[in-house]
Amino acid sequence: MQRRHLISAAAAAAATLAVPSSWAQSAGYPNRPIKMIVPFPAGVSPDVVARLVGDKLSQALGQPVVVENRPGAGGMIGAEAGTSAAADGYTLFYSVKAVHAIAPNVYQNPKFNPVRDFRAVSQLLLVPHVLTASPGTPYNNMKELVEFAKRNPGKINYASLGVGSQPHVAMEAWAQRLGIKLNHVPYKTNPSPDVMSGVVSLSIEASTTAIPLIKSGKVKGLAISGAERIANLPDVPTMTEFGATLDVNGQIGSSWHGIFAPKGTPDDVVAKLNTEIVKIVKLPEIQSRMRDLGLTPTGTSADAMTTVATSDNVFWAKLIKDFDIKVE
Repeated sequence: MQRRHLISAAAAAAATLAVPSSWAQSAGYPNRPIKMIVPFPAGVSPDVVARLVGDKLSQALGQPVVVENRPGAGGMIGAEAGTSAAADGYTLFYSVKAVHAIAPNVYQNPKFNPVRDFRAVSQLLLVPHVLTASPGTPYNNMKELVEFAKRNPGKINYASLGVGSQPHVAMEAWAQRLGIKLNHVPYKTNPSPDVMSGVVSLSIEASTTAIPLIKSGKVKGLAISGAERIANLPDVPTMTEFGATLDVNGQIGSSWHGIFAPKGTPDDVVAKLNTEIVKIVKLPEIQSRMRDLGLTPTGTSADAMTTVATSDNVFWAKLIKDFDIKVE
């Protein structure tokens, strides 16, 4: 009897040892606070949404989700911090298309590869961008802009958030497809005041900041990058309506926000996070808040986010190479 008991105990111990270490570590997940790295400063759109989702995720998981802002170098500083974290589910990375698909392709010798070093958890939303113009410009829609630009090649300036930023690459792609020549004026700070005053004529604004500027008459809204019009800007047409072509995952000027984890994060942890995050994005109050900001809530599977992030990286790498855009 005693011998049988010893054999049973030994078998149980062996079975415990046979359990994969990742499962053993994540079985009680989460049992301590989770950090969410946001590669942008506090107060901007990704930070606002990260805190909105993070608060709900804290409630769902029973552990604090602490947002840590790590801005700089087009999101590269935050991304590098995310890839160097332990792959245990206690560090998440809040990314956007520009960080995942553009920055690694314009910066020389990046220290991370988004496709290799991260695994997707879920896409949260899509961000349409708006092509805006100074109030005093002699064009009020895309047709008039293209006609004016063709009559005056190289005489229209546009502002961006810097060489290699999404507005820079997107505007170059749009200009090429529309057959017009524009002059790029890179900014290190927000160019909106100069667009409003007429120092520069055009810029691409995220819907979150474009909506109040257009509604107050501080800028004109010429076109939206998304596949459909924004409810808060019903009179501003999409680039699709004007005949602009799409990239592999949507309009060239649009973006997405998503949550990622370091490569190697256990499957069951990613599955649990995805389940809770998708529930959060589907909440009526979250949907309403995002739509008020001009955002399109999604809440996708991890596989769907992986597909989008991977294909975007390939698409934008080619686009950046074609335009020979580099940041030293």
